[in-house]
Amino acid sequence: MRTVTLLLPSTAAGAGLLAATAVLLPHDAYPSEIIPGMPASGPRDLGLLAIAMIGCCVVFIGWPWTVLPTAIVGVLGVTAVLGDNSVRSVLGLHGFLLAAGCVSLVIRRLVLAGAEKRSRTVADLPMVMVVVLIAAAAGYGLLLGNAPLQVLIAGYHFAVIPVYYFLATHTLTSPDRIRSAGVLFVTLSAVLTVASMAVPGRHGGAWALIAAFPLLVLSCRTNGWRRVGLTALAALYLADLVLASYRTIWLLAGVTLLVLFACGSGAVRRAAGGAVAATVLLLAAALAFSEGVRERSSEVFSALGQGAGYRLPEALVGIDTFLSNPLVGAGLGQSTPDVYLSDFKVTEVGPLYHVFYVMILANLGLAGMVALLWPILTALRHGLAERDGMAFAFAALICGFLVAVLFAGPATGHWALGLLPALVLLTKRSTTTTGPASRTEAGNTATPQEVR
Repeated sequence: MRTVTLLLPSTAAGAGLLAATAVLLPHDAYPSEIIPGMPASGPRDLGLLAIAMIGCCVVFIGWPWTVLPTAIVGVLGVTAVLGDNSVRSVLGLHGFLLAAGCVSLVIRRLVLAGAEKRSRTVADLPMVMVVVLIAAAAGYGLLLGNAPLQVLIAGYHFAVIPVYYFLATHTLTSPDRIRSAGVLFVTLSAVLTVASMAVPGRHGGAWALIAAFPLLVLSCRTNGWRRVGLTALAALYLADLVLASYRTIWLLAGVTLLVLFACGSGAVRRAAGGAVAATVLLLAAALAFSEGVRERSSEVFSALGQGAGYRLPEALVGIDTFLSNPLVGAGLGQSTPDVYLSDFKVTEVGPLYHVFYVMILANLGLAGMVALLWPILTALRHGLAERDGMAFAFAALICGFLVAVLFAGPATGHWALGLLPALVLLTKRSTTTTGPASRTEAGNTATPQEVR
């Protein structure tokens, strides 16, 4: 029954993604756009979009734990298949899947009124404050005359943090749902990782990071062939990260490993060492037998020789903007026109910056920095206290992301800073269960969790 429960939504989610892929396919006739980043050619594409939305909603209503795995892997997987990593396409698909997830949860709560409960954690209030601050900053930015489109773009990049947090606490409401979501996520991401391993310029990125280290920690809590399998899976993701030719990912993975070795228990350290050794062996075998992997490996050395580009001068512009109004920043969507960036060109700087902390300060000021770090650091404190549980693995990843955001701004936003705190608090061992029972997909009952 458990296998059927997993396979049915996996198949349906895949069908929904195929429909979304069809919507995104470029067409030559009657070019238009349904939503930004989603080219369309007429009624046929409107129909496909409707089918994709209905299909995703049906899946998400029946199996709410599929929302986050589909949103994370779906965006990267579909854009990889299409060969279109443009910001507009990535944002369009990401927003589409998140919107489908939110609509599904609203419908589910209306249908199951009084029975569908969410997990409550100590970070709920801080995340609500983040939402309030983003809304206030958007109004402030519009009042100052910031371009509405820029306000929308900046708002999206901040809003994905509380959106992912609350999607997690609304959909992962029991240990069974957390386990099912993990199985679906690892299954989809592992298939795509294997498929792209020998393709130059492709890598799993965020999904490989989020999968590798929890699998590594989980392996130290098992024995026999199960441990071997989990270690091999972790090594697969780590090998993909090594071949990513993306220094920020290397930094993030390196910091996470450092936290595991420095703060983890002896079992975690041994598991990490075993996974690293398995990664070396896997890479050696792949280099010996795969021309594509050898080509990807050649890109690693070129990435090491790249400079920092215009990140520093761009950050200095953002800091100047922040210093002009340090408490609340220059409002959401702020930008500075006609700025010359060395090694780049004369351009408009803002509202997005490669350095995430500069982006916070320029748009939201010190108030925004305090509000955004409050729930993240709260979860981090709880996770690092465990030393060998799943919450510890997610906390170690938070440490890596907090360092990595100094250097990169992903097109989909720093959604991991919303997802990871939720996962820490939902998987910590001190979790207790209270409240009325909620229904699960298999017809069993499970109680919502409240993290104290």
